[in-house]
Amino acid sequence: MGSSSPDFGPTMVSSAVAGVVGRLFCHPLDTCKARLQVQTLSAAHDSSMYRHTADALVRTARHEGLRGLYRGFSVAAVGGAPATCLYLTSYELFAAQLNGLGVFEPAAGAAPSAAVPFCAGMLAETLSCLLWVPIDVIKERLQVQNSPGARAANSAAGYRGPLHAGRAILRHEGARGLYKGYAATLLSFGPFSALYFGFYAPLKELAAPKDASAEPSVLATLGAAALAGSLASFLTNPLDLVKLRLQVQRGAAAGGGGAGATTYRGVGHGLGAVVKAEGVAGLFKGAGARVAFHAPSTAITMTAFEKIKAMILARQQFED
Repeated sequence: MGSSSPDFGPTMVSSAVAGVVGRLFCHPLDTCKARLQVQTLSAAHDSSMYRHTADALVRTARHEGLRGLYRGFSVAAVGGAPATCLYLTSYELFAAQLNGLGVFEPAAGAAPSAAVPFCAGMLAETLSCLLWVPIDVIKERLQVQNSPGARAANSAAGYRGPLHAGRAILRHEGARGLYKGYAATLLSFGPFSALYFGFYAPLKELAAPKDASAEPSVLATLGAAALAGSLASFLTNPLDLVKLRLQVQRGAAAGGGGAGATTYRGVGHGLGAVVKAEGVAGLFKGAGARVAFHAPSTAITMTAFEKIKAMILARQQFED
């Protein structure tokens, strides 16, 4: 392709490492988010249900220990490295291609268009979901199986670990069981990624130092990534909630779950059913935990990604 073609090596290495680092610190909050979202009953109607994020965190730690908070971590960490690598590398590739199109070129003196990161984020998620969907299905079923919400819906499958869960899904649901939620996951993750990068790019630009040759500080990158993650995760919580319930109910149906195990026929039906049964507020169950997870997770992941990549590029320049 010639010497002018972009080198995505630093992006691939730094994104793979960042994906594991971000998950390591924030997985317990993701577990609490999943357990809150799977609940169809409130704590006011059933005292066994979690009341909020802190309650889910404390009770899970008390009854299941650190292992309970980190259920599904191994599959998320092992699979998350290549998935994050594909995600961020394809994002940069799509962004470079879109920037080359005249339709996205900003007017003279105008700020860069937010359409490029928005579209590139959606495209990158579409591609990376090919890896992430099976990981997400196994991870979330492990996370919720011991929760009050899963027991109430007869969807506590009793998986012994990620390998057992993967084999059980393949045996009872076939390979399609791991990908059956692709559309629902994309409808959740796609808008999240599009909004995240749509927010992150201009926020990062605002936080950039006046000296164009200087790198943004760690605090500036952390702040921009955390705020972008908070906004995107809150706005897309309804889609994530229905996606999770669809993934969990499929496992209950395949395993012979009882009444209430199969409720939603799809994302649109699920959104309507949640509003009808639980009100609009029901769509935002777990929103606090989702924001609490994505704010530090995206902040840590993106800061690690940016800094590791900068270090690799600096080393390459020194060696040249």
